[in-house]
Amino acid sequence: MGVLAPLYLAGLAALALPLIFHLIRRTPRGRREFSSLMFLLPSPPRLTRRSRLDQILLLLLRLAALALLAFAFARPFLRQSATLALDDLPARRVAILLDSSASMRRGDLWQQALAQVEKELKDIGPHDEVALYTFGDRLQTQVGFDSHSAEVDAAGKQPEIVRQAAKKLRPTWQSTDLATNLVELARELDASSDVKQHTGEPQIILISDFQKSARLDALQGFEWPKDRVHIITRQLTPKRTTNAAAQLITSEEDSSTADARVRVVNAANSKDEQFYIAWSSDGVKSQPANDTAVFVPPGQSRVIKLPRPEESIAADRIAIRGDDHDFDNTFFVVPPRKQQVNIVYFGDDAVGDRHGQRYYLEIATSDDPLRQVKIETLATSDGPTVLTTQTPQIAVATSKIASTLQSPLKSFVESGGTLVIAPDNDDAAQAITQLVDDIELAEKPAASEYLLLGEIDFTHPLFAPFANPRYSDFTKIHFWKHRSLKLKENARTQVVAKFDNGEPAILERSLGRGRIFIFTSGWQPAESQLALSTKFVPLIGALLDLACGPTTSLASVTIGQTVDLSGLESDQPLVVHKPDGAEVAISANSTSFNDVDQPGIYEIHGPATPARFAANLSAAESNTALLELEQLEQLGVNMKSVLTRAERLDRIRQQRDTELESRQKIWRWMLAAVLGLLVLETFLAGRAARQIATTESIA
Repeated sequence: MGVLAPLYLAGLAALALPLIFHLIRRTPRGRREFSSLMFLLPSPPRLTRRSRLDQILLLLLRLAALALLAFAFARPFLRQSATLALDDLPARRVAILLDSSASMRRGDLWQQALAQVEKELKDIGPHDEVALYTFGDRLQTQVGFDSHSAEVDAAGKQPEIVRQAAKKLRPTWQSTDLATNLVELARELDASSDVKQHTGEPQIILISDFQKSARLDALQGFEWPKDRVHIITRQLTPKRTTNAAAQLITSEEDSSTADARVRVVNAANSKDEQFYIAWSSDGVKSQPANDTAVFVPPGQSRVIKLPRPEESIAADRIAIRGDDHDFDNTFFVVPPRKQQVNIVYFGDDAVGDRHGQRYYLEIATSDDPLRQVKIETLATSDGPTVLTTQTPQIAVATSKIASTLQSPLKSFVESGGTLVIAPDNDDAAQAITQLVDDIELAEKPAASEYLLLGEIDFTHPLFAPFANPRYSDFTKIHFWKHRSLKLKENARTQVVAKFDNGEPAILERSLGRGRIFIFTSGWQPAESQLALSTKFVPLIGALLDLACGPTTSLASVTIGQTVDLSGLESDQPLVVHKPDGAEVAISANSTSFNDVDQPGIYEIHGPATPARFAANLSAAESNTALLELEQLEQLGVNMKSVLTRAERLDRIRQQRDTELESRQKIWRWMLAAVLGLLVLETFLAGRAARQIATTESIA
């Protein structure tokens, strides 16, 4: 027999009351008339040394009534002979959801997570199903419910598969999208329970550091499957909590060689406020003298200007020190590439001739900090071997081109070179029709005072730097002389810019892997104001970018983000070199790259100049303050209290006992017996009182 409320058995102490009442000392009962007592000495009545019990039957009846009443309130029931064991617990479907985002790299959090997984596996029963999932910005199934064979399940080794898989895991560099992954896993468990009619209770054991920046947006529009999928949270906490991070702030107007604007963010639960940042390179530690100190209170951010000295031009990262965790202490930046550019110049003007085009070309390229430009002047009368003495990227022809040079120039362009033709006179313009077959010379229109650029294709890479309305005004540049050209029907040559009289000013013709640019007017002061304007240097810079590849890099991305490769389309496969040395092949004509899984500098190698881009952690991942778990409940997540197998067994026993007691209702019979005993006790007590009264009256 068992009882549901054993505390009421303390009422058995009331059994002592009738016994005390029966043993209490009393004065003799009754009074007798007697003569004068003045001559007698007063003396108290003599009592026996021990009170004796009388009316023992009444005493037993009263004791029995109180005992039955106490047992009735304790709600007794007859327990079944079979007892519950741990193996008799109902089956569960347990999905262990392990946070593997970048913030789990802090301190010993990952070791804590693996220890917690081991603890959960020890609490798995022989009939339970268990699976292991990890999440960062996406959900990944490490060990699914359906990945176990029937033999392994029958042998009870299902937790061992999960245990071995967990040991192989490592934290990733992904950000934390908690809500999306929770919703996806809850839907999977709910749907599988419906389709397969699982009787086991689906549970998600969420092991995470629950950082405050974890995304929760997906939970706002999701109706959680109540009473079907429960969440059990296991929060991990590092011993030291100070964490800060630096992020580079860039804009369209910022130069790659200028001082950098850096935002330093300090987590809300940090203990320290003083940090230091500096430019750094792989394997080279910054000197404390070059560090910039910044004071950031917990939970706040500061923007500072970080100087970039000449010796740090090749630095590829911004490092911060002074916090407890270094997983986000580096922000990678693609350093500007120092290019070696060789230009072959075909012209009759001397090196220092201010009336020639070479002089202004040299000035426009001399102060470029990212390019080392070397201009070599060759006479047009030289043989065809002039292009083989040193491989140039650009050939500029301003004077008449000898017939012996036309074939080498075409081969140079077809192999990927860039030829710029800016004839000084009409004789030099004859080479245009010989090199480009869809252009012919036209008759000159009536002379005018000057011409302006009236129509410009700002979508063309040559004029793309001027696409902003602030820089697109070319009306102040006058052109005094030009060569009149006309395109043939169905010409493949593209007109990039036109004069205001409709004639071509700048043309482009693709030839093989290279291109030919034709300037119908020279840039020297005798023919135009182009070389003396502020547009000339960026125009030549855009020309160098087209010929040699840009010195800038692809846009910086965050971990997991897709990289746009539309500007690098090639008919040959590309190879991406990751920061850890791994190589990933990309098929020809691919427009995107989706395998950015670690921070650092990536290089894309192909037929053209290698392109680089930097990958960094999500800025939100550095906000490592603790998330209030009440927010999950407020968003509808069905949270559940933590119970061990023994606690679940006790709860099941209690539920079974409650069901037995409600079905048996023994307490009703006990109350009926109490009433019967009280009636009998009342009858016997009344009869005993009458007998005593009769005896006293006779006496």
